Amino acid sequence: MKTLPLTEEHKVNFQTLKLAVEYEDVSLVSAIRKSDGLPVALICAMNHLADGNVVPVPLAEMINGNPYDMYYDPTRDTME
Repeated sequence: MKTLPLTEEHKVNFQTLKLAVEYEDVSLVSAIRKSDGLPVALICAMNHLADGNVVPVPLAEMINGNPYDMYYDPTRDTME
């Protein structure tokens, strides 16, 4: 089965997510997707600014539904 190659951007975002989790600076945030105007749930790292403000940095979009029903097992060679 051919899958999307993981890009350097994917890897950097994943490392950012891992650090945010380690420092307990991760949040689930409701937002509106710019491309289609639909509401989505985002996993965000929380960027603490010098002025005391906190800015969410979107890293991933949550899946709506059961991921086991939506995706093929990436460890298998067949689409079953």
